[in-house]
Amino acid sequence: MMHVMRRPGGIVREEAAEILALHNGNALEALRTLIAERDAVEERLAVATLIMRRQWEADDQR
Repeated sequence: MMHVMRRPGGIVREEAAEILALHNGNALEALRTLIAERDAVEERLAVATLIMRRQWEADDQR
């Protein structure tokens, strides 16, 4: 189960309103953008994890 940090409701509503405004109120496009951004972050995290793992294994072999 994923744990989410809670923030004051007003901040979340403001962020949601800003995201929708950037997409001219098109919720579907806003969601597509958020999902694409999430996927890009996950990809960068996976690459960083591999690099760190390889570095750790290289250091471990010394």
